[in-house]
Parts: sequence; structure tokens; C-alpha cells
Amino acid sequence: MNPGAAWHGGGSAGPRRFEAAGKPGRAFWIGAMGLGAALLVGLGVLSMVLPKQVMNAVMPVFMIVFLGGYLVFFVFGLRGKKVLLDVHGDRVVLDEGRGGEFPFSGAALSLWHMASVGVDMGTVLHLSGGGRRLLIGGRDHRPGAGLTMSAPPVDSVDVFLPADAFDALLACVSSATVAPRAASGPWRCALLPSTISPRNLLATMAPWLGSVVLTGVVSMALAALGGLDSGLGRMIALPLLGVILVAGLVLTVTRSMRKGPALEIEVDPRELRLRDPGTGRVLAAAPPSAIATARGVYRVYSRGAVFDYATLALRIPGHEDVILYVQDTRFGWGDAVQRGSAPAYVVGPPDWITLVEMFGARPFLVVRGS
Repeated sequence: MNPGAAWHGGGSAGPRRFEAAGKPGRAFWIGAMGLGAALLVGLGVLSMVLPKQVMNAVMPVFMIVFLGGYLVFFVFGLRGKKVLLDVHGDRVVLDEGRGGEFPFSGAALSLWHMASVGVDMGTVLHLSGGGRRLLIGGRDHRPGAGLTMSAPPVDSVDVFLPADAFDALLACVSSATVAPRAASGPWRCALLPSTISPRNLLATMAPWLGSVVLTGVVSMALAALGGLDSGLGRMIALPLLGVILVAGLVLTVTRSMRKGPALEIEVDPRELRLRDPGTGRVLAAAPPSAIATARGVYRVYSRGAVFDYATLALRIPGHEDVILYVQDTRFGWGDAVQRGSAPAYVVGPPDWITLVEMFGARPFLVVRGS
């Protein structure tokens, strides 16, 4: 899997076909909501026309049949569909013309952002034609230093390709369309605060938890002073307590949306540097050969499901272990590894692949469903 190479342009030598994966469209979600509404309406109609004894007998059968069909609908719908991308000269033909034609003129590149986590999950080619736009994602693709990201990041795409096929598609685009730039400078990787670390989760939830505690303290104080004994006192207390809770909720949501990097890794041929992204100060530095690594797995239990995330600990001399992970269960280790400590940092799939290759762990990496 190619984490992203500098692109050299050159244009297309002839027609070429790519098989992309499409995500569920608007029709799927409309259908899902329609089926849910049909369930509620169906239950209401049955309860009105059937006697209670019959309803009690029919209800289990109705629920099993409906929920079974609903599950099948979701499983097949979320798998997405295969979409054909045919490159003909200076344009992409989508799904043999049924989806339209999109010329390369005006094409641009951007990062594919995972909004819920704050990391990048690939690169996106922006095309437009006939008043419509087409966003083609390169999953796990890391843009080389020679590619210019001229479009703003997006968090969803219309179709996506694996990284190597996306590189091949970029090679079909004229160099006059997506202008390359000279590669320069060290390789950098932003480490964002982990979304599964108990410590980070507690820090994010602190305003809400604090507002709940403060509400309890204020309520007890008002009760002790007799402020809740009268109607007027309760009319004043309830809005006050509501404001405290709303303020805690707003602060919690605001903090969860601020996804700035906590650390930054910078690598050149001579050394790896760990920087504070806020001040630019170097916290630790060492040649890559002097940095030991430890592979592991961290298990998360959520709503009755179990998720195993591959982790990588970087032991940089002069600094505590930097434990990071990729929030994508497609990635794992092919051999037996120990369960590790909760990772403090998260990276996107392109950076994860690059780091794994950089420290010689690529032979152990397993990518499921690719």
C-alpha cells in the first residue's frame, strides 16, 4: 500500500478504468428513515384494528420479521456499491456515463478529514462538470511533498479508491491541471489527543461533570437556606440551575470540537524530533535508529461491542514513551502482541502506515478489508 508519492503528471496515454467503492447515498438514508416510519405506522395500525389477544400474538412475529429485514437492508446498504471510473482523455466518465462526465480542467486536491477524530484519512481529487461536483477519495493515501492542496479539506467523498489506484488516477490528470510543487523540508506528523484514552475523555468531559457537581452544591445550599420552600424561590432557582447545566454542556461540546495537535513528529534523514506544536520547542531528538518501538493492542468496550486498536509506542531517548494508535479497526498486527496501555495520541491511516514503515514494522501490519 502506497502511503503517497510525489506526483509527476504526464497525462493519460489512453482509456483506463478504475473500480471505486461508493458510499451509501441519499436514497439509502431516505429509505432507512422510511422503513423506520413504516414500523411505527404499522404498529399503530395493527394496535387499532386487531384485538388485544391477537396483537399480543402477532407482535413478536411482526418485530422479528421487520427487524430482520431492516438489518439485512442496512448490512447490504452500508457495504456500498462498486462504481466505475473511466478515464477518457481529459475527463472522467462516472459509471459508464450514468453518473455524468467530469473534465480534469479546474481539478484540485485536498485532504480527506476524519472530522470526528480530527485526523486525515486520505487525499481527495475535486472534479466538476455539468453543474455537479465529484469528490474522489484516496483512502490511506498520504500526499507527497510535491502535491499542492489547493482545495479546503472535506470530511466526506462520493467514491473512493485504495491508495495505489488513487496514485494511478492522479497520473492520468494533466500536469497543467493539478500543479505540482517542489518537494522540500522534513516529513511531519501531527499527534492529536487520543479519543479513547480515559484521561483525555475525562478532561473533555470535565466541564459537564463540573456543572453537574455545581448544580448539586447550589441545590443543597438553596435548600438549606430555605430558598426552595416558596414558589418564587423555585422560579428563581430552576433557571439558575438550568443555566449552569447548559453552560457545562456548551463548554464540553466546544472542547470536544477543538482538535488541535498535542505533539508533532518531525523527521529528516539525520534525526527524529518531537516538537511542541504551540511553541515549536524541540522536546526530544534522536536518530531514528536510536528509537526503540513496541507494538501492542488496546481494547475498547463500547455499547456491548469490542474494538481492538493497534498501538505503537515510540521510546525516544530523553522523553516518556509516546504511545499512539490509529482509530481504524482495519489495521492490526499479524502476530501475537500484548495488550498495551491506553494510547495518548491518535494519527490518521496515512500517517500510521508511514510511521509503521519508518520503524520497520510493515511486515507485521495487517490491513483487513482492503
